[in-house]
Amino acid sequence: MRLAYWERLPLREQLMLAVNALLLLVVILFLTLGHGLRLRDARLEKQVALTEEAKTIYESVDAIANRGDESIQKLIDDVCARMNTTESPGHHIAVDWQGISLQARSHGRSSHDMFRSMREATNHDSQSSSDSNSLVVAKFDGPLGTIYVSEAEESVLRNARQELLRQIIAVLFAGALAGLMVQHVLHRVVTRPLRRLVITLGLIGDGDLNAKADERSCQELIYLSERINTMTRKLAEAERDRRFHMKKARDIQQRLRPTNGAVNGIETAELFEPADDVGGDYYDVIPLGINQCLLCLADVSGHGVPAAMAATVIKALVLEAIEVTNSPAEILHRINRRYEEIIMEGHFATMVIILVDRPQMTLTFANAGHELPFIRQPGQPVQRLEASGLLLGVDAEMTLTENSVTVADGTTIVLVSDGVTEMFDPEDNQFGTQRVSQVMENSSATDTQQLVNEFSEAFAKHRQTRAPFDDTTLLVARLSGA
Repeated sequence: MRLAYWERLPLREQLMLAVNALLLLVVILFLTLGHGLRLRDARLEKQVALTEEAKTIYESVDAIANRGDESIQKLIDDVCARMNTTESPGHHIAVDWQGISLQARSHGRSSHDMFRSMREATNHDSQSSSDSNSLVVAKFDGPLGTIYVSEAEESVLRNARQELLRQIIAVLFAGALAGLMVQHVLHRVVTRPLRRLVITLGLIGDGDLNAKADERSCQELIYLSERINTMTRKLAEAERDRRFHMKKARDIQQRLRPTNGAVNGIETAELFEPADDVGGDYYDVIPLGINQCLLCLADVSGHGVPAAMAATVIKALVLEAIEVTNSPAEILHRINRRYEEIIMEGHFATMVIILVDRPQMTLTFANAGHELPFIRQPGQPVQRLEASGLLLGVDAEMTLTENSVTVADGTTIVLVSDGVTEMFDPEDNQFGTQRVSQVMENSSATDTQQLVNEFSEAFAKHRQTRAPFDDTTLLVARLSGA
């Protein structure tokens, strides 16, 4: 029975077990006899060094104690900050000085539990906690106070383990000479073919569904190559089907984009960059006669197909609402009431609507939790249209306030999704609202499309090589001469 089990093992495992069994036995004996002694000695040596450090710090604290607690705090922070975090990752200093307890804050390990663990580790009369067992702690008691210095036990024992590792390598080296031939065979028969299969799988995982596996070094790898190729063929068929349906979805979403019907004296332009094949942002420019229009921008939580479906629902609800009213607040109220009924729980959305009245030169607006719109009147700094309420889909009976402002000819209006303000660069810095204002104030654009192009350049410069994590939507309108 045991022989049959051995024969069923793969060749690689048989060879590795045969060559390494003796080496494993030798290493286990070596570790058992030497490991504990070496680690104990390393811990004692570190405690001696920490005690000397604690004594030195005590003398330094005594010298500056008359300057106040802040001087002591700065001293121990500076000492900890100068420690090499690679070689001393757990280094920490705590001080009990004339009734005042202080800890170094430069490494972020300061806490009541940390102080308690350090005290317990130096108190042989108390039962050390599990936290104190992970520390090597030394203290120096003086007439004016006590200095505690700790080090993470893992960093203390690293050198001992490295020395032990060197000795293990020396033991293994002798056995490795005998195993060179076995390793050579493994490389040619198993390792190298498997590496090529891994590379092939990596290409498939990166989307190259034309990659083929063709390894014939042994029966097992032939079978594996055939199964990989079968899997790749099925993935390619599924991907073609997915792309076909996603293209249909993109085409449908493109038809939902605004047609930019002519409105006297109101120019518009937009930028829409979905994070996936389809996006969850909805924006629209809806003419109301020849002198008025509605600017709409909504952002559904998440992105991709679910968010795109919710955005389509919002588009339909907007068109339904404007058959009854032109009031932004009333439109949002009607949308919210129906949206909460239709959309699955948790798929919230933000939305802002602005009614632009060219003859009256007014902007009437309401906001359901969306990023505040930006406006810039000629010769004035950028302002925000302050109005907000709950997100769509939270409360079917919510009420929204509606505000109105009078603007001058030449006023520029910019609506953005949070994919703009929360756009990250490679260092995780957000684009933010301030940069939106700066682009508007520094712009020399003579029309809305030029301003959109300037925003697009600013986005690319900020984002650099980092891919967007959310849909990026920008809607620009300008009141020009009628």
